[in-house]
Amino acid sequence: MKKLFCLLAIVVLTLSLSACSGGIDGDTAREHVNDFFGAVKEDDYEKAETFLHPERSKDIGEFFEKIEQEEEIDFSNIKSIKYTGFTSSFYDSSIDGSAYTLNAVLTVGSKQVEAEVEIVQNDKGFGIYNLDIDT
Repeated sequence: MKKLFCLLAIVVLTLSLSACSGGIDGDTAREHVNDFFGAVKEDDYEKAETFLHPERSKDIGEFFEKIEQEEEIDFSNIKSIKYTGFTSSFYDSSIDGSAYTLNAVLTVGSKQVEAEVEIVQNDKGFGIYNLDIDT
């Protein structure tokens, strides 16, 4: 009986440890978002678009220029990024892969801007899938 219990405990432990692996690593997600906003800060929108998920092509230059005009801010003046929270899922059927969403407050000039950035990893690739900016 003791052997059966030990064997069962080993199987459960092995399964729980393997369930924790995979998905998108938090450090990798933050580095990806930092590099993305670094390209935006340099007004290198072509480079910024390389951080998007292959399923999400978007004219990043147009996206940020519209916000800059409406809110009278300049994203080339990003001073800091402070991460305020995250959510992650090992598997999400709506994207057929892993998702990691970072919430951040960016200091752009003298203004605080909230950003929610969802990164997806699936069979189609890896990158920013959704980007919401709230000024």
